[in-house]
Amino acid sequence: MSTVYPVPEDYPKEIIGYAQPFIASPGDTVDIKVSCTESEYKYRVLRFLQTGYASPDGPPQDVEEITGIAPGTRKGRFQLAHAGSYALLEDIGFRPVDSGVRLAFYAQPWLVECDHIQTLVSTLDASTNAGIAVVLTEKGTIDVWIGLGDAGIQVVPSGFKPAQRRWVKIDVEVSAASVRLDFKPVSRMNEPAGKASAAEATLKGAFKSCSGENTQLLLAASLVKSPADKVQHHVPLNKFNGRLDTVIIEALGENARILAHYDFSIEIPSDFVYDVSGNRRTGTLVNAPSRAMKGHNWDGSETDWTKAAYGYGAIHFHEDDLDDAAWDTDFSIEIPEGTRSGVYGVEIQSTGSDTRDTVVFFVRPTEATTAKVGAKAAIVMSTFTYLAYANEKMFRPDNPARAEVPQDFESLDFYKDEAFYKQDRREDLGRSIYDVHRDHSGVIFSSYKRPLLNCRPDYVNWTGHRPRELSAELIILGYLERLGIPYDVLTDHELHLRGVAALRPYTTVLTGCHPEYPSLRSYLAYEDFLKEGGNMMYLGGNGFYWASETDCARPHRMEVRRGGQGVRTSYQEPGERIHSLNGRVGGLWRDCGKAANFMVGIGCCGEGTGAGVPYRMNTKLGEAYPDLKSWVFAGLVKNDDDREFVFGRNALGGFGGGASADEIDRVDFKYGSPENIVVLASSTGHPDTFGLFPEDSNFPMLKTLGTQTDLIRSDMTYYETSGGGAVFSVGSISWDLAVGWKNYDNDAAVVTANVLRSETWSPRLIAAINDHHVKVAKIDGEFIWHAHANSDELFYLMSGKLTIELEGRDPVIMQEGDVFVVPLRVRHRPVAENASVMLIEHESTANTGDESASDRTREVKDARAVG
Repeated sequence: MSTVYPVPEDYPKEIIGYAQPFIASPGDTVDIKVSCTESEYKYRVLRFLQTGYASPDGPPQDVEEITGIAPGTRKGRFQLAHAGSYALLEDIGFRPVDSGVRLAFYAQPWLVECDHIQTLVSTLDASTNAGIAVVLTEKGTIDVWIGLGDAGIQVVPSGFKPAQRRWVKIDVEVSAASVRLDFKPVSRMNEPAGKASAAEATLKGAFKSCSGENTQLLLAASLVKSPADKVQHHVPLNKFNGRLDTVIIEALGENARILAHYDFSIEIPSDFVYDVSGNRRTGTLVNAPSRAMKGHNWDGSETDWTKAAYGYGAIHFHEDDLDDAAWDTDFSIEIPEGTRSGVYGVEIQSTGSDTRDTVVFFVRPTEATTAKVGAKAAIVMSTFTYLAYANEKMFRPDNPARAEVPQDFESLDFYKDEAFYKQDRREDLGRSIYDVHRDHSGVIFSSYKRPLLNCRPDYVNWTGHRPRELSAELIILGYLERLGIPYDVLTDHELHLRGVAALRPYTTVLTGCHPEYPSLRSYLAYEDFLKEGGNMMYLGGNGFYWASETDCARPHRMEVRRGGQGVRTSYQEPGERIHSLNGRVGGLWRDCGKAANFMVGIGCCGEGTGAGVPYRMNTKLGEAYPDLKSWVFAGLVKNDDDREFVFGRNALGGFGGGASADEIDRVDFKYGSPENIVVLASSTGHPDTFGLFPEDSNFPMLKTLGTQTDLIRSDMTYYETSGGGAVFSVGSISWDLAVGWKNYDNDAAVVTANVLRSETWSPRLIAAINDHHVKVAKIDGEFIWHAHANSDELFYLMSGKLTIELEGRDPVIMQEGDVFVVPLRVRHRPVAENASVMLIEHESTANTGDESASDRTREVKDARAVG
């Protein structure tokens, strides 16, 4: 079915698009799908080396045009998505000799009264006036439309109005000349059932069961708009908002038989509905309606559909579900072999105006491209979070899922640019996990097979007036470019698909600013990486908070089932909190036994709007952990008015303020923060526009605003893992924005660089000789200036390039196979270029270069594992 339509009258200039696949490999073909209101547009392919957010205080925008993919022009055409979920069977099996039909099923309307007709079950063909449809009228009563061939379509009103969110058994029997209707509301728990209703009517002509050999069956939609319609539409319409359960269809007449009996509890993770009659009339689900939902006979005895013998035979359909926009492809590009990993985009712009958009996609690394780049660090872009927020409409005051804030919602000053208005008007492009459906049920699926209008390099969040998600994470990617540290770009999806294997090539992995929605597989990838000695820099806030799931066979679709607590705009009812894709429990990772504190040391505790606040160094840090203080905060200038450093005073964005803003995390030992964690610094002075997360509040819920409790804060932390690596965490979504302040000329950027350079220099212990350690490392970039008080230090360069800079002396440039000994007490700084080095140094020497430090060297029992 075509998605190309005339441009609506008075529609503003607009160009948007999306790429398929969203995440590609070198050599892949990527289809670009565009909707453009103007006659022609041009395009070129870019790699993004920096955020697209324009600010006089931020880094300049930086892109690299991919010359291996030729630019071009295309004719513009306007495209719409066909939202709404339904089930479709191409042939239900009616034959012309069938003189009657019986439909029996359960229905639970969630939007009884609506501005359009809602179809429950339909085989109706308006072009031949054959078949039947059971519908909800705009006023919420049930009508039956019956095809009588040349006599037209007869409407049989029942007068029965089902109760909202209550099950009713519907039985419709049509013979050659009459129709019988029977409605029996189902009792819920101890609630009395509603009043049953029955009706009969005489037909004005003979029922016509079908028009030929194939009779389509649609559940929750129809191809007929109204009984007066003489056109059989190609796009299903009159979508139903509610649930169906146990649909049985029988042909009546001389050859009476069951055509299909659909049991929706079979193969719940699939996109098919299965016929248990023996006729094998399998139907297809379109646009991912919600499965694993409580059916007409759910009694509360089992709340996990994977264990239940009954009670989960319902599917919840919505008129605004969207799994695949299915737009026509405008052009395709081939990713050249050898293309390095990164954030890419197709810049599309009208040739007659400045109307433009950027179609974002990602290129994953390969073994060859990683080796060519020499990447020992990788940044994981938060693509699951991008999906969770995709096309959200929490800015609408009449939205039941609107963002609630401590101050009056109406008082918020929204940031409104062209992207904001696109996001508002494109109702056809589906909803976010933060929205509710039109029937007020919570959205559980999000898909990247559609334009993600707020996943853009220059996106500015409407409430924060600052970059968020992709546009913020690109600031850290730009900083890696600025520091000259070789890196790869990964995604949440890559970790889900490949697990820890995606992380193994790297010494250090950096998160994005908001890794909120890991799946179990992506969560375990990080855990396993740390167990194997990797280093992690958690450069965000509100990370590892909600559990999500993604099917490897359908990676475009993400599912989130929210539980009874957590910061949420909706939640799933008890009995519906188990993911349908794989049967894993949803909700907070904390409630699943995997609080973020266990892995990154801190967990989300509060959020707020407006300006952020700075961090203040732990006043006990210098005495208790002098080594950490010396290298983490090396290069910071102390303010004489402060007892200790205050840093991160500024961040990009319209509200300004400090590095701790938006959503923030703190240490809490009862939730799993490691006993050996060190709090390096904490934010101070959050105002009452910040609120405590509800799961951190006990009865009575008092002192929940910023000035009322010290539980609302960002903790910057560091701890060493059992695998021999380390985890550094900042606890704020806005940290990236502070790093980018004044084009990276700021103290937050200095701290980030200090840690990053140290993390990429973590060696591994392979042997001990008396009181000396033999270590090996794969290293890149600059280390810090330091000296050893107790012994000399020996360097043996196994491969790559290494320069030893010596204070007051000429640098020593080493070649492969060279050995150099740095005398004790001589300040020096190694500078490596993709080097493999063996070190021999005193056992008291820490990786920080301070002999009194807690050593971060990772032990390896088998030297062959070093590689």
